[in-house]
Amino acid sequence: MADKLDMLLSDYMTGMLQVKINSRERWITREKHEERIGSGGSSSNTAPQERNFLIKEGDKELQKMLDRKQTLDELMDVIQGTKVKEIVIARFKYRLSWCKVGQRVFLDEDAARKQYAGFKKTLRDGLWRDTLD
Repeated sequence: MADKLDMLLSDYMTGMLQVKINSRERWITREKHEERIGSGGSSSNTAPQERNFLIKEGDKELQKMLDRKQTLDELMDVIQGTKVKEIVIARFKYRLSWCKVGQRVFLDEDAARKQYAGFKKTLRDGLWRDTLD
């Protein structure tokens, strides 16, 4: 059964996390066409680019997704050339079974699972202790 971290890694490896980020940005910065009658409506002196920046900076959900993506980008650079990275790619990008993951990285299926479990524990304990269950 996949937990939140598995789903996050799956979204990251398949590009779905970036799609969610882009979708959230479009949703929160969309133009709202409100009818103003008379002089009761106040006019904003904020440029559209600045308005969009302020909206994006203030959206906690978007910022959480951006932070997680940046952390995973950096993490993938750090674990470059390791079996763990190969395991994560095989499991989540190519959606292989654990048996196939083990074959792909030249490990026993149980050894691949243990390395991945250790990787997840490191992520939970060190990076996302408070944000992932």
